[in-house]
Amino acid sequence: MIKVMTAIVFLLTISLPIYAGMPLTVDEATNLALQNNESYLSAKEELIKAKNQVYEVRASAFPQLNAGVSYIRNWELPTMSIDFGDEQQELKMGTDHSWTSELTLTQPLYNGGSVFAAWGIAKLYRKYSEFLLESQKRELKLRVIESYYSVVMTNELERVAAQAVELAEDNLDIVKKMNVQGLISDYEVLMAEVRLANLKPALIKAKSDTKITKQALNSLIGLDLNEQVDVIWHMDSTEYFIPEYDLDSLKHYAVENRPELNMIDLEAKMRKKNITVASAGYRPKLNFLTTLQYQAQFDDNKWPGRSDWIRSYYSGITLDIPIFDSWRTPSKVKQAKIEYKQAQLNKQELEDNLTLDIEQSWWNYQAARENFATQGQSVEMARRGLDIARVRFQNGVSTQLELFEAEVALSTAENYRIIAFYDLVVGYASLMKAIGEDRLLR
Repeated sequence: MIKVMTAIVFLLTISLPIYAGMPLTVDEATNLALQNNESYLSAKEELIKAKNQVYEVRASAFPQLNAGVSYIRNWELPTMSIDFGDEQQELKMGTDHSWTSELTLTQPLYNGGSVFAAWGIAKLYRKYSEFLLESQKRELKLRVIESYYSVVMTNELERVAAQAVELAEDNLDIVKKMNVQGLISDYEVLMAEVRLANLKPALIKAKSDTKITKQALNSLIGLDLNEQVDVIWHMDSTEYFIPEYDLDSLKHYAVENRPELNMIDLEAKMRKKNITVASAGYRPKLNFLTTLQYQAQFDDNKWPGRSDWIRSYYSGITLDIPIFDSWRTPSKVKQAKIEYKQAQLNKQELEDNLTLDIEQSWWNYQAARENFATQGQSVEMARRGLDIARVRFQNGVSTQLELFEAEVALSTAENYRIIAFYDLVVGYASLMKAIGEDRLLR
């Protein structure tokens, strides 16, 4: 029996998820997201796709070798009449069965510059995809930080709500004892009971919010929704301190480090090369080809044998000169030029948006830091106020309403401090992302 129980415990142990009930740091959560998040993994696949597009386009500039076999069954052959003196004889043109096998090598010599321009576009797009992946990586990191500290915030808000219920329960016990001693009326007891009843729905809501934010974090980092993980955090504002840089320095730093700016530069270059691709429709195309061919022709319904094949070999050059394509090429060129101009306009718009993003992130961070410092003092004052109100009430020199107000003040101050801490962390990470830092938290 002991062996059976031991085996059951062992199986239950190894079946538990690796992070079940174990502490999870924000860096570990970020690493899990980079390994498991579907959107980020899809972006990595796009980078692999872009690399293969380079090979695909480059292949158009190199020789192409093709082999083929064809069979033709002539049901009715054309005839030709030939006069032989007084007689006329008809000759059949061709045979009932015709087999052809060939091996053809084709080498483009000139295609109007389209292949090398397209090759350049593919290489630029590969670099574009690398910056896109980096941009999505930083965006994912920020989302993980927001989700991770949302769990921290809801955990703490649940703790404060539970604390408020516990204080109300303690207060109800005190009120009931004082009522038995005849020190206060039944109305005071009723007020304490109503106070406790009003706090319980807030605790239920806080527990629900905690569960939802945990599930959202698990979904983001690729764990099962009901995976039990414990977040690790410290309410230390010194970890989120940024020296007093001026905005111009931050903007200059961002220009060199934001992947989005590199992306828009590459997009403009790709659009410019696309004009060359479109303009190739105006230019001639020159190709060299050489073919090795075997033919077998006969009237009997049989498979051709080795001796039935006749070998031929030829080479040539083809020149295609475009004359009129119903204005297709001019339309493509105009579209390519418009797209290039749009890319240049988008670059200026992006630079303006990034500047605005830096300024907003900077001032949001400054406000969050000041707000957090203020809220820390408020909590300490509210806690001292509650201690004083409790002593005054127990000594009969104040009303229960004063005690209720002190409890509300403490809960409100703690809630504000928790929210201010969340705003500080997210504000710091958002500013780091805005100026182009890869590491968003220390």
